[in-house]
Amino acid sequence: MSIRVKLKLTLLAMVIVPQLLLIIVALLVTPIFQGKVHVFKTYEVNQELLLHLSEVTGEVKYVASHDPDRFKEPEYVQSVMNRFEQWNSGFILTEGGEVTASPNWLADTAKQTESTVSKAQSADNIKIGAENYSIHKETFTYSDGSAGEYTLLYNYEPIPVYMRPLIFIALLISIGVTHFVLSYLVSRSLIRPLDELKGAVEQIKDGNLNFVVKPTSNDEIGQLGTAFEDMRSRLKTSIDQSLQYEENRKELISNISHDLKTPITAIKGYVEGILDGVANTEEKREKYIRTIYSKASEMDKLIDELFLFSKLDLNKETYDFQSFDLHRYLSDYMEERQFDMEKSGVILEFVPAANVPVHVTADREKLSRVLSNIIDNSLKYMKVLPAGREKRVTVSLKEKEDCVKVEIQDTGPGINKQALPHIFDRFYRAEQSRSSANGGSGLGLAIVKHIVEGHGGTAEAASIEGQGSKIAFTLPKSMSKEATVKKVEENFDH
Repeated sequence: MSIRVKLKLTLLAMVIVPQLLLIIVALLVTPIFQGKVHVFKTYEVNQELLLHLSEVTGEVKYVASHDPDRFKEPEYVQSVMNRFEQWNSGFILTEGGEVTASPNWLADTAKQTESTVSKAQSADNIKIGAENYSIHKETFTYSDGSAGEYTLLYNYEPIPVYMRPLIFIALLISIGVTHFVLSYLVSRSLIRPLDELKGAVEQIKDGNLNFVVKPTSNDEIGQLGTAFEDMRSRLKTSIDQSLQYEENRKELISNISHDLKTPITAIKGYVEGILDGVANTEEKREKYIRTIYSKASEMDKLIDELFLFSKLDLNKETYDFQSFDLHRYLSDYMEERQFDMEKSGVILEFVPAANVPVHVTADREKLSRVLSNIIDNSLKYMKVLPAGREKRVTVSLKEKEDCVKVEIQDTGPGINKQALPHIFDRFYRAEQSRSSANGGSGLGLAIVKHIVEGHGGTAEAASIEGQGSKIAFTLPKSMSKEATVKKVEENFDH
């Protein structure tokens, strides 16, 4: 239930509940004043009052018309006044302008009230004390010819005046109790979750993100709690990633230092050999210089790969997504690589998909980098093969429902089971086949994984020791550039 609905129901309850409490209080009080107060019998009481007053009024009118001298009998006049007073009404008798009989409760009031009554006309309404009365006056003539007048004061209120303060107090109490209870219930449902959120904010301020905010309702505060928990979770993930990035940066610097130190040390050694005259022949000097050039080239390649990897790792490398036929692209690429590989004694084979052409959305240049890194990695593997064993690299293209899979399989020595899960890690080298001595930087397959994931695909590896290895990656089928970028972002978020 939303807070808006809660507040509306609370306001409605503040109007209805006091009335219900007042009715309950009246039900409890009524038996105490039974016979005097008839709160729930107002209609019946008024009907009985009208009947009684009509009876007495009719009698007074009859006496005034047919036997006015009875008004000179004190006993009769007193009985009439008693009958009127029984119902909080009054009978006033005037003779020759002088009041000869009036109710006791009227005599207790101020003279000004008596004057008001005497000046009032028939059918007027006047207030005496705290109660309202309607007046009925009529004149008559005694048998001796003197003029007389009677005044009837009608009070139709069944609840006595002394009950009104009690009713007012009961109403105030019921309103106060209702407001207190409802305010407590509503404030508790608002303040308690706000206090929890405040505590969560304090923990975040102190640097603690290892807690969970559990919303207890579905109202606006509950939604705020859900959003706050999502923020905390994302913030914790971001901080953990930052810490991981920092750890990776330290590891990267350590590995860079190690990989750069090896060729630099070799270069220094060969340069010293030239300076010290160890290379005392033209043949030795040429050999030393070629070695220095080779080591410098290794450093240059390592620096290029480090630069590319750092941009990929920080998601700062841009992609130029285009839609093209992957079958034709692979055919052209294989044709370019085939001549050089055949000179090295390696057979390069291409197995197309069953249905051609196959359109994908990818960055041509980076896809070329992926293929080069994988194939070059296979070539380094196969350098250690014994003479006479076939060296073959097979590139297969397979079409799936929503993506295209490219498999690159070689006949190298394979990768042992312990090393296989780590070959896409940066600076990871399996024994011999991925050592720096064989020209490996330890970043080739790590770059492959980054680029493939940057396309919204996945990379995987399989190998059997002694039989060869297979590196496979997937690419999404052709779609709009915007859809590809969206898929890439979703993969990175995941």
